[in-house]
Amino acid sequence: MDNAEKSPDAGERMNAEARAAHSLTYWQLVRLRFRRNTYGMAGLAGCLFIILTAVFAEFLAPYESHKSNRSLLYTPPQWIKFYDSENGLQRPFVYGFMEEMDPNTFEIIFESDPEKKSTVRFFVEGSEWSLLGLTFNTHLFGTDEGSTIHILGTDNLGRDVFSRMVIGTRISLLMGLIVMATALVIGTIVGITAGFFGGFYDLVVQRVVEFFKAFPDLPLYLALTAILPRRADAVLIFVMFAGILVLLRWADLSREVRGKVISMRRLEYVRAAEAVGASNGRILFRHVVPNISSHLIVWATYQLPEVILLESFLSFLGVGIQPPLVSWGAMLNQILDFQSFSAAPWMMAPVGMIIVSVMAFNAFGDGLRDAMDPYSNA
Repeated sequence: MDNAEKSPDAGERMNAEARAAHSLTYWQLVRLRFRRNTYGMAGLAGCLFIILTAVFAEFLAPYESHKSNRSLLYTPPQWIKFYDSENGLQRPFVYGFMEEMDPNTFEIIFESDPEKKSTVRFFVEGSEWSLLGLTFNTHLFGTDEGSTIHILGTDNLGRDVFSRMVIGTRISLLMGLIVMATALVIGTIVGITAGFFGGFYDLVVQRVVEFFKAFPDLPLYLALTAILPRRADAVLIFVMFAGILVLLRWADLSREVRGKVISMRRLEYVRAAEAVGASNGRILFRHVVPNISSHLIVWATYQLPEVILLESFLSFLGVGIQPPLVSWGAMLNQILDFQSFSAAPWMMAPVGMIIVSVMAFNAFGDGLRDAMDPYSNA
C-alpha cells in the first residue's frame, strides 16, 4: 500500500525533472552533466591550480629564476618543521646545512645544522615582480633577513629549484596555449572550408595535409629545431619553436573537421537553409560551426597536455626553450647524465608538475567529452 502511495509522487517527480531538463539549453545541460562528473571536476581543479600557479608564479616563488648562490651548490631540500626538541611546537622553520666530506668516497655530505635555524615567514618583501603593469615586491613566503630557504634544494649553479619550477610553469603553459590555439584556428578554418566548399579547393587542401602528415613527427621536429639560431634572442627562439610545433599539429584537426562538415552538409536543416536562400556565411556560422564546437573544445583539452609533453621532451634534449627562459624541460636538461642525477635527484621535481598538468587536462577533457556526449550515461 505504501509503495502504491509513493509511486505517483515518484512519477510526478520524474516528470518534473524531465520537463526541467527539456527547458534547459544544450550548454546548460553540458554544465549540469559536467558538475556531476567527479573525475572531470577534479581535472578542472587541477587545471585551475596549474593556471593560477603560472599567473602568480613570481609571487609564489621566493626568489628569481636566475638568482644563484655559489656557496649553495647542489644543496638538498630543506624540510619545513614545526617541532623542535628544545622548544616544542612553534612557528614553521627550516634548518641550514653543514658540509662534510666522506673520507672513503670523498663526496660532499650535507647534514642538518640546528645552529642555522631560520623561521619561515609569510608575505615577505623580496625582489620586484610585475603583473598587468603593476609592480610588487611581496612574496608568499621567505625567511629572516640574511638566511635562505630552498624547499626543493638548489641546482648546479645554486639556483632555487622550487622558484625555477614555479616560474617555468608560465613558459611551459604559455607554449602549450599558443601552439594549441594557433593549431585550432588553422585546422578549423582549413577543415571547415575544405569540407563545405569541396571541389578543386578540397582536392588541393587534402594533398597539402597529406604532405605534412607524410613526415614522421619526431625526426622532423628534431631537424627543424636543429636549424634554430642558437645565438638569437631567447624570445625569438621561443616564437620560432612554437611555430615549428604548430606546423604539424593542425593537419589532423583539419582532417577531422572536414569529415564532420561533409556529414553535416547532408543533414536536413542545412539543406533547408540552402533551399530558402541562406548565404554560405550564415550556414557556416549559424549551423555548421556551433555543431562542431564541442569537438573543438574537447580536442583543445587533449592537445594542450600533448604540447606540454612535447615541449618538455624537446627542451630536455636541448633543442627547445633556451636560457634565460626557463621551462620544465629546460630544467630537466641539467640532469642528462647519471652523475648529475645521483648528485641532486631533487632536480627531477619538474617531472611532478608535468605529470600533474597532463593528468589534470586529460581528466578535464574526459569530463567534457562525457558531458557533451548525448549518449553518455554521465
